Amino acid sequence: MAEFLVKVADEQGHLKHQVEQGYSEAEVHDRFAQQGYLVYWVKPRGLLTTGGVQLGRRNRLKATTFLIFNQQFLTLMKAGLPILTALDLLIKRQRDKFLLQLLENVRDRVKGGESLSDAFSAQRVFPKMYTTTLMAG
Repeated sequence: MAEFLVKVADEQGHLKHQVEQGYSEAEVHDRFAQQGYLVYWVKPRGLLTTGGVQLGRRNRLKATTFLIFNQQFLTLMKAGLPILTALDLLIKRQRDKFLLQLLENVRDRVKGGESLSDAFSAQRVFPKMYTTTLMAG
């Protein structure tokens, strides 16, 4: 499960900001809507956000690190390993802390039922061409 920042209003119009556990943004949104709240937004919490604020550019994915990860991921996929097993193996061996956080979030999202392409796309770091290629595969 992942953590999400939630902004909702009750029947009296009182705003609430809180952190909520859930499998996806849609699941958390629906849960609050069913409880009668007006949901302003639900955002992933963690890697790219700290209290809802995007981190600066210093946390960028290095091209060489990404290429090495992609080659290793492709090799594991061609070998027939399940996606989650391949991600777990790559997470254990990852030295780049930024990519490690991204991959952990991708793994958690895939475990929660999200597609692999959506999980990578949600990180907002990986190239659009990469996530589109994953969707096509």
